[in-house]
Amino acid sequence: MTSPAGLYFEDVELGDEIGPIILTVSDDQVVDFCALWGNPAPNRFTDQAEAERIGLDGPIVPGIMSMALVSRVLTDWAGAGAVADLDLVFRGTIPHNQPLHVGIQISDTTQDDDGNHVQCDITMTGPVPDRPYIIGTALLTLPSRP
Repeated sequence: MTSPAGLYFEDVELGDEIGPIILTVSDDQVVDFCALWGNPAPNRFTDQAEAERIGLDGPIVPGIMSMALVSRVLTDWAGAGAVADLDLVFRGTIPHNQPLHVGIQISDTTQDDDGNHVQCDITMTGPVPDRPYIIGTALLTLPSRP
């Protein structure tokens, strides 16, 4: 059985890197996400005045949307259903309309009775790579080659 992305456990090695994948989240994408999420505009994610009212420089990307972006990068690479666990720590607010650099590095690979596991370290930064917005880990489960 292959993953939808065609990636097998045997295709990855310790230290492999994915990315950086560069994403940009637009104002309209945040407004649409908030509407679907049930948090319609105006709010700190969509409105300058609301963001400033609570001490932010401007509207920010919702944390749950940021997690979805990281998940998408992982599933685009490893296939749907590969992500067994995602643990992210938010180190800063994420602005709209700025390049976001998502980098993933394989930090461990193991095989046991439960399957083939790939541990990944994750960072999301903006234009300054040494100031991450997000750091974290993901555990992926990949099939073996037939």
